[in-house]
Amino acid sequence: MEGSYYHRNRDNRKNYQKLYYEAKKGRRKVSKAARQAAMGRRRREQSGKRSTYRSPLTHSNPVDDPCRDSEAESTLQDAIIELRDQLSDQLGENNWVPDFKQTVQTWIDGYMDEVHEITTEGDHTRATRLHHLRRIIAGLRQEQDLADQGRDARRAVVEDLGLVLWGRRVNTIVFFKLYGW
Repeated sequence: MEGSYYHRNRDNRKNYQKLYYEAKKGRRKVSKAARQAAMGRRRREQSGKRSTYRSPLTHSNPVDDPCRDSEAESTLQDAIIELRDQLSDQLGENNWVPDFKQTVQTWIDGYMDEVHEITTEGDHTRATRLHHLRRIIAGLRQEQDLADQGRDARRAVVEDLGLVLWGRRVNTIVFFKLYGW
């Protein structure tokens, strides 16, 4: 059977398979528009027209959290934007970050006190309330991290719809390492 078509074209087939698998390796199916948008973002990052950012508290998968409390989160998002704008106007473009981070940390401490109260009482809605508090605390922490990275990084997160307070899922492993629950 050495002269069969299968054996004669074995090397060609192996080369084709190798090239095919290299091209397709490690990728999930995405729409053509989503792929082109991602390539455009990558090109702008490489050319310096778009800032990169680090946001370990969010999942890289852009699926929204189905259990989010969008009303409370949008109210908090509005308060964060108002605080950032107010401090930026009062203290100047470069001096607002420390005061902003301190105020947000005060908010996080208040929510952590609420978590402590929930964990000590035996409430039947405990899991839902803890989930909402986890999302709020992660969103506040994300805002603190983005304040250090600058306004361009925040614009990039907004462009990617990567804010926890806009629905992006929380990476609970990183959250547990930071806060212990």
